[in-house]
Amino acid sequence: MKNLVFGLFVLGLTNLGFSQTINNENNEVKLEAVEISGYNLNYLEEVEEPDVSDNVSSLEKEAASFDVKSLDEFDGRKELYTVKFIGTNGFLLADYDWNGKIVKTTERYRNISLPKNLIKSVLNEYPQSQFLKVVYNVNYDVQKEVEKTYRIKIMNNGKNRNLKISSDHNFNNVITMN
Repeated sequence: MKNLVFGLFVLGLTNLGFSQTINNENNEVKLEAVEISGYNLNYLEEVEEPDVSDNVSSLEKEAASFDVKSLDEFDGRKELYTVKFIGTNGFLLADYDWNGKIVKTTERYRNISLPKNLIKSVLNEYPQSQFLKVVYNVNYDVQKEVEKTYRIKIMNNGKNRNLKISSDHNFNNVITMN
């Protein structure tokens, strides 16, 4: 019996020994160089919304990561250089300075999905409404506060209503235009 227990003990230690062996093969993975520009991070921090449509955020990220200096037409003068980014649901006009920093944007997106909290607020105020049209506008300027507004057209009780909701998604700031 002693031999059997001793044999199982040695066999157990042998298995542990094999699990501790080190594989000396080096598997190298080469990553592509990624350049992160800090110039337009401020722009992204100002305009990004947590629940905004993917179409909007992808176009804003594209504008922020765009290297305007790589364009042949860009001559580095002190005047602003305007680039238009076109997405599936809207556009973004970005003015870049001579360093490649975004100074001003005008953005307009149509028929995007609304953030859930905004849908809930509208339906609380206007129950059983149908959403007919959504336009999201963003105006960014380095020297001013960012303006973000949703213009929503709904049908409620057979009447069309036009709502304008400010960027803070506070439904108290709704302007109803008939």
